[in-house]
Amino acid sequence: MKKLALMTCCLFLIPLPGWAEDEVPQEAQDSVVYVELKPAFVTNYEARKIGYLKADVTLKVKGQPTADAVDRHGPFIRHNLVMLFSRQNEEALNSSEGKLQLKQDALQEIVSALESEGEPSAVEDILFTSFIVD
Repeated sequence: MKKLALMTCCLFLIPLPGWAEDEVPQEAQDSVVYVELKPAFVTNYEARKIGYLKADVTLKVKGQPTADAVDRHGPFIRHNLVMLFSRQNEEALNSSEGKLQLKQDALQEIVSALESEGEPSAVEDILFTSFIVD
């Protein structure tokens, strides 16, 4: 009886593949994941009259760990993006160069937000799936 109890206890000490929570398969670390930041961003911006910007944003990230980090810190990322969008001016939002600069600045804001929280920041691109300026 003692041998059976000892063998049962030893079975629980043997690590079984797939049971470790910290292990992430390599294909999950290398795969591309698209993370939609919902709901759409709606904010005002600097203009002669009241100007509004509405943007649907999707992030292209490398690996599920980064996608999970984006989900965990979604409110912080949204805050940083809303502040960035509201600092824009009318001239920048109506030019191709200004929109490209906004895209680069937004990507940097997201990476900085994740890094400041000690999270993986393999954000490859930011996609504006809808971008309306009024």
